[in-house]
This record gives sequence, structure tokens and C-alpha cells, in this order.
Amino acid sequence: MATVTVRKFALSPTQGEVLDFTEEVDYFDATFGDLGFAKVGTYTYRYQDGECMMKAELSRSKDGYFVWIYVQAMDEHAWRASEVADNLGAHLVDNSRR
Repeated sequence: MATVTVRKFALSPTQGEVLDFTEEVDYFDATFGDLGFAKVGTYTYRYQDGECMMKAELSRSKDGYFVWIYVQAMDEHAWRASEVADNLGAHLVDNSRR
């Protein structure tokens, strides 16, 4: 069986730089819910279908939340995370490190 890679991305309101969102948790609950993510923890959301698994995590900051997306799939990963970013009005920051 082939190994399925996991890639980590950040979502940011600003392109090319990891910045936090100032929205409340309710905003993320609604947005991720609309995209088919299930809330599995206070700050964790999970999506799974026959082709991929995605996990979104909110990390508390001084002003709000950083948003991290983990994508596990056999194919290209970035386009899956880009769909989530588009729905949040955010930018995808690839290979993010905070």
C-alpha cells in the first residue's frame, strides 16, 4: 500500500505571511460546517471523503486565532486547502511554520 502524505498549510488574511484572524469561534464553526467539516473539538474540525482527509485547527493568539489546515491525500494537496481559504476570504500559505 502506498504512503499517503500529509501537508500543512496556514490560512491567513494577508498573502504570503501567517497572520491571525480576529473573528470569533462561531464564525469558524459556521464556515467549516458549510464546507462539510465536523467539529471534533473546541478548536478542531475534520473533513473526510473517499479521496482525502482534512483537519483544521485554530490556535489561539493575542487577537484571535491562527488557522492551520492539514491535508492527507494521494493527489495534489494545495487545491483542496485553497477551496477552504476561498470560503474564509483568506490566502493559503504553503509549508507554513509559525
